Amino acid sequence: MFFLFSTLSFYGQNDTISVVRHTDNDFVIPKTAKIVYRGFLNEIFIDVPNSKSFEVVGIGVSKKEKNIYNINPSSGTEVIINISGVLKNGKKFSENQVFQIKNIPNLQMNINNFIGFKVRMQKHNLLNAVIKGSFPDKNIGLQCTIKGFELRIPGYSSIHIDGNKIKEEYYKKIVSKVKIGDEIVISDIRFTVNITANICKTNPIIIEIY
Repeated sequence: MFFLFSTLSFYGQNDTISVVRHTDNDFVIPKTAKIVYRGFLNEIFIDVPNSKSFEVVGIGVSKKEKNIYNINPSSGTEVIINISGVLKNGKKFSENQVFQIKNIPNLQMNINNFIGFKVRMQKHNLLNAVIKGSFPDKNIGLQCTIKGFELRIPGYSSIHIDGNKIKEEYYKKIVSKVKIGDEIVISDIRFTVNITANICKTNPIIIEIY
């Protein structure tokens, strides 16, 4: 009997009556992740299906429209959202939802899916090689589009390339001249992401030819 009572008591303390998730417009994935990112308006859906009314309070929390709230986290490692109100049976309720605060990490640049500050490649693999950017934090669902970059090989001036690919014309013009042991540098990578924000730095890519 004591064991049954303890189990029910534990469940009651950890159960929640509110529905809280990131909206479809928000970049955090999965939508149920209890994570918000500093420097952004994180859009959250909040509802209490069995309530007459409820209110939401928390540091950096503001109401955008019905059931939609923005969280703009500042200092610290977590933000606590308090949801309180009255249920349809007349009982009052109050519960907290805790979100971890994280910083957006730097974009991780790669070429032909080789990730790292320095990679080794054979020269012929650079023909139509594709530069991409991704976030190491898999909770970030932002799409990165590479707009251009600088390409430099030893003994030659840097070349500006638009787009995300070392096209054949640039390969023939400059990349074909590299020798085993040379290092090609891809730097000043310009990109956009699918939200309006001032996103972090990008690392250059150093390619050692073997």
